[in-house]
Amino acid sequence: MLPPSGLSGLVPPSHFQARPFPAQSRAAPPWVSDIPPSQPRAHQDVSERHQRPPVTAWEQGVSGAGHGPCRRGRSLELAGSQALSEQAELISRQLQELRRLEEEVRGLRETSLKQKMRLEAQAVELEALARAEKASQVEAEGLRAALAGAEVVRKNLEEGTQRELEEVQRLHQEQLSSLMQAHQEALASLTSKTEGLEKSLRSLEARRAGEAKELAEALNEAELLRKQLSKTQEDLEAQVVLVENLRKYVGEQVPPEAGSQAWEPERQELLDTVQRLQEDRAGLHTTAELLQVRVQSLVCVLALQEEELTRKKLALLLKQDREVPKAGGISSSALPRAHTSCPQLPPSDSLEPECVRKHQSLLSRWREKVFALLVQLRSQELEHRDSVKALQGQVAELQEQLIAQSQERAILQRSLQDRAAEVEVERMGTQVLQQELSRAQEARQRQQQQTARAEEQLKLVAGAVCSCQIALQSTTAKLEQAVARLPSLGNRLSYAVRKVHTIQGLMARKLALAELHLESCPPLAPPADTEVRLELQQLREERNRLDAELQLSARLIQQEGRRSASSSARWLSSWSRSCSGPRRPWPVWGCSWKQRGRASRRARRRPPACGRSWPSSRRPTPELCRRRWPRWRLGCGSSSRMRSGG
Repeated sequence: MLPPSGLSGLVPPSHFQARPFPAQSRAAPPWVSDIPPSQPRAHQDVSERHQRPPVTAWEQGVSGAGHGPCRRGRSLELAGSQALSEQAELISRQLQELRRLEEEVRGLRETSLKQKMRLEAQAVELEALARAEKASQVEAEGLRAALAGAEVVRKNLEEGTQRELEEVQRLHQEQLSSLMQAHQEALASLTSKTEGLEKSLRSLEARRAGEAKELAEALNEAELLRKQLSKTQEDLEAQVVLVENLRKYVGEQVPPEAGSQAWEPERQELLDTVQRLQEDRAGLHTTAELLQVRVQSLVCVLALQEEELTRKKLALLLKQDREVPKAGGISSSALPRAHTSCPQLPPSDSLEPECVRKHQSLLSRWREKVFALLVQLRSQELEHRDSVKALQGQVAELQEQLIAQSQERAILQRSLQDRAAEVEVERMGTQVLQQELSRAQEARQRQQQQTARAEEQLKLVAGAVCSCQIALQSTTAKLEQAVARLPSLGNRLSYAVRKVHTIQGLMARKLALAELHLESCPPLAPPADTEVRLELQQLREERNRLDAELQLSARLIQQEGRRSASSSARWLSSWSRSCSGPRRPWPVWGCSWKQRGRASRRARRRPPACGRSWPSSRRPTPELCRRRWPRWRLGCGSSSRMRSGG
């Protein structure tokens, strides 16, 4: 190992050569021998180019640190780094090859697993096929056994059918007699039934005629109602035109709302009448349709009954025709049988030998037996023919019975339709009655509602009249009080006028006293004269202000009186015009108690009367009056108003 260079933060490449790589054969699997020792040249050059820059950078860093004796060590380190890079490239190539081989092994394992699964599925399918083949064999054996059983059953059935045929033939002979009796009874019942049907047909025809008459009457009534409806519509249109002309002639004095409200009940009644007539018309139309259905059903029933009667008559005639030749045929067929029952044997000759006689006797016996067999065969053929004819007749009778039953069913169906139509007619009638009842109930409820509304309106009118009477009494009482207060207000007004005159006189007296005082006093210096003049001017201004306030208060009192009188007269006139109008608040007459108390307090704080003499040393100046009695100016007016109000 080489000593480390002067750089403390770098690790030399020789450090990586301290631990040699393990041998390849120690941990490599047996398939590693197939790996090529080196990769292509192009890949090696690329890897060398990728590995070269860091080594050269490290070499440049180391060469910059020192020069001289360490150059040989650097060359050794370069050689070691190149060997290390080659080993790293070899290891990387081997690792890549290992990964590729592992992927191939994984793919082979997957394919082997898939093949194994496919083989298992094929084995399962083969087992299923074997089981299915065994099941098919078992099923084939079962089918063979079932076929043998079916053959046995078929033979048994053939024997049973043969026995049943014989039994049926025996029963057939018994049924023929019973059927003949039943036929006679049925013929008697049919004759009675035909008589009853003829009677019912006549009654139905009479009923049909009556229903046709009712239908004609209903149609006539519907036509009359239609004409009456058209006439009422024309009258209504004429009345509407007349009302429009009258409204145009009068000049629309009546408001349209009142006219529409006046015509609304009649219009509603006419609309109800029209609707009721339309409903009656629809009911009559449906009734006519139902009656037509009943008539058609009756016609069909009559046609079917006539057809049945004609068919039965023809059947009776045909049976009578068949019975006559049958009796003749039986007598004629019995004649040869009776004739051949006794054959003429040849006379026996006593001279013939014994064997000839034996042969002749044997031949005669054989002929007798053959003749007997032929007679028996002929009789069987006749019996078979008779039985076939009887069966055919029975089949024909059954067909006739079937036709008769079908006709009866059709008759019953038609009668059911007739009954259904009748029930529908009755239902329509009940529906009409229910509608009339509902209309009557609605009219009664409407009348009850109208009476209830009228009672409520009457109660409201009575309450309004009572409230108007109470309000009128209260307003008349208030007006009487106001009229009673008018003289007092007039007295207050006259008192205020007198008070104004008194105050004016007092002010004149005060002015005269002031002038006398000025005349009696010696003349003062000019400053005192100017002060007196100023005080006199202020007093005059105060007098003028007081006069203006008194006149204003008197004018306000007069205006308040006039306003109260006019408002009371106006309120009375409006109340007389509309008694149900809203109540207005009564105007307040005069001043309130709070204002009166405030005026009395001001009067208690007023200065002494204007006519009182002041000492010369204590004569009040305007500044002193303003300072001592700030509300002296208002006190006079308020005191005068208080006295007038008292």
